[in-house]
Amino acid sequence: MTGTNKRTSNKSKRLLLPLLLAVSCLGACTRGTLLDKTYDLPRNGWVYTEAVSFDTQVSDTSTGYDWVLSIKHNDTYHWSNAYFLITTIFPDMETHIDTLECILATKDGKWIGSRFGKFHNIGFLYKQDIRFPQTGEYRFEIRQAMREDTLQGIVATGMKISPHQ
Repeated sequence: MTGTNKRTSNKSKRLLLPLLLAVSCLGACTRGTLLDKTYDLPRNGWVYTEAVSFDTQVSDTSTGYDWVLSIKHNDTYHWSNAYFLITTIFPDMETHIDTLECILATKDGKWIGSRFGKFHNIGFLYKQDIRFPQTGEYRFEIRQAMREDTLQGIVATGMKISPHQ
């Protein structure tokens, strides 16, 4: 190996350690996340009878979790808010249903959240520091509850359940 190649090799090794540490830290930030999924909705609209389902396995009942519902919509959505029914199905098959209102625009009609191209993204804290009462498989179902048979303009929805910070 020539002197130049040796220096380049040592320089690469010195850069590799900070890169590995950074990747490890990013992995640690998401450690313990139970669920982080987003589903695209049909292009022809979200039918009120159709649920988006999320499944996750819970093994820790002592940790508190934050639940965030994410909504992605475009400019064809003609409401300033949206209502959702969120059903939790516990491992013992007991169910619990919540209604969640999500404000998508200010009173003067400006969309809230981030914009990427023609899409608007916004996350809503659904539950904070919640502990699961049972271990096992949980299912979460989200349905639109906007009194429209087929809701236009919402193109994706997601759920993230991660340890409370």
